[in-house]
Amino acid sequence: MASGLLALLDDIAALVKVSAASLDDVPAQVAKTTGKVSGIVIDDTAVTPKYVVGLDPK
Repeated sequence: MASGLLALLDDIAALVKVSAASLDDVPAQVAKTTGKVSGIVIDDTAVTPKYVVGLDPK
């Protein structure tokens, strides 16, 4: 019975380690995605300026 409990705790510890490692990657992925989205918005603004509100397309 005690070995089953230890195995369960070991599995929980392994899951915590994996989730902590994936949380470390979040800021890098956010920075990469923000850069890509900014490039798309800038590119679309140059191609279709009439869709941007508040700016003169000239």
